Amino acid sequence: MLKTAIWLTVLYYVTSVFASQIPLLADGPRSVQYIDHVEFNSTIKAFMIERNIPGLSLAIFDKSDIVYAAGHGYAKMAIELVNTYHRFRLASISKSITAISIMHLADKGKLNLTNTVFGSKGILKFKYGTKPYTEWEEAITVQHLLEHSSGFVNSDMCGTDCDPTYFPRFRALDQWQLISTLLDEYDPSHEPGTFADYSNFGYFILGRIVEQVSGTSPYETYVREKILRPLGVVDMRIATDQRRNHEVVYYAGADEDDPYEFHVSRRDSVGAWIATPVDLLLISKAIGGFAGQKQLLSDSVRVAMFNETGVPDSHFAKGWTVNVTDGRIRAAWKDGSYQGTSSMLYLDFERNISWAAVANRMIKTEGDFDGSRDLTTLVNGLISKWK
Repeated sequence: MLKTAIWLTVLYYVTSVFASQIPLLADGPRSVQYIDHVEFNSTIKAFMIERNIPGLSLAIFDKSDIVYAAGHGYAKMAIELVNTYHRFRLASISKSITAISIMHLADKGKLNLTNTVFGSKGILKFKYGTKPYTEWEEAITVQHLLEHSSGFVNSDMCGTDCDPTYFPRFRALDQWQLISTLLDEYDPSHEPGTFADYSNFGYFILGRIVEQVSGTSPYETYVREKILRPLGVVDMRIATDQRRNHEVVYYAGADEDDPYEFHVSRRDSVGAWIATPVDLLLISKAIGGFAGQKQLLSDSVRVAMFNETGVPDSHFAKGWTVNVTDGRIRAAWKDGSYQGTSSMLYLDFERNISWAAVANRMIKTEGDFDGSRDLTTLVNGLISKWK
C-alpha cells in the first residue's frame, strides 16, 4: 500500500500540469465550457493520492450549461492520461438509466408502475423460472422493483453482506438465465411493498421488463436508441470483460476481485454502462427539471420518479436516493461501486446544479474513507467554495 501511494504521488507530481481538459474524440457537437480551476485540480489531486486512485473524471452542470469538465490522473497507469472523453464503468448509476427507461415507457403509456411482473397477469408472465410462483412473487409490481421493495432481501437469500447475483457458481449464466435460476432457488421473505432492501436482482428484472414492453432486445439497444441518442449521448455502451476503445483501465487492490473477471456485461441494467461524466450530465439536465432545459419526461412522471417511497425507513425513490426536507425533494443521487470502479451522479435541485464523477478504482468503506460517498464530500465541498 505504501509503495503504491509513493508511486502515485510521484506520478501526479510529474504530470500535475496535465489535468486533461481536451477531448480526443469528435463524435458530435457539445456545448462544454472548460474551467481551469487551480483549487479544483489541486484538491482533486490530493484526494486521489490519499485513496490511491489512478484516474478520475469530473463534470459539473450549473443552471444552463456544463461549466467544468476535466480528467485527472491516468486512464492507464504511467502511459495514458485521463481526458474528458474517456469512458468509465458506471456501476450502479446504471440503475438510474434503467429507471429513466422504465419511466419513459410509462410516460408513453406502455406500462403502469402498478403492473404486476410475474404470473398470468404479469408483464413477464411465466417467462422466467420453472417452479410455480408464490403469492408474494405474483404481487410484485414494477414500482416495487424500482424502489427496492420487491420482498427479495439479500441477507435472507444468502446471509450477511451477501448478494447472490455475484455468486461464482452463477458466473457463467447470462442475465436471462440468472433471473430464472434465482427465482427457482429463492422466494421473497417479505410481502412486496412493506420492506426496502437494496436489490441488484430487482434491476436485473427491470431490464427484462424494458425488453418485453418495448419489444426490443437486448435492453441496451432500446436505451441507446430511445433514451440516449435523442439527448445527444452517442458513445455510451454496455461494458465487457475486455477494455473497449476510449475506455479506462480498471485497478483493484490486493484483496479485491479482478475487474475483468466477473461477467460485467450481464449486469446491463444493473451496473454495466460505460460513459463519460459529460454523457451523464446530458442525461441529468434532461430529467432533472432544471429551468430552461428540454425534458425527456413529462412533469408528472419526472416528479413521480423522484418521489420518495412510502416504505418505512427508506429514502429510495425510483432508481435514486433522495433527500426530502419539509416535503421538498432537495437532492437526488445515485452512487456506484464494485471492483475497479467508484462513481456518483448528483442532482442538487435547490441550486440547479448537477455533477458526475467516476474513478477507475473502488474507494473502500473503511477507516476514514466512505466509498463513493467520498466523491460527494469532495465535489459538493468544491462547489460550495466556488459558489
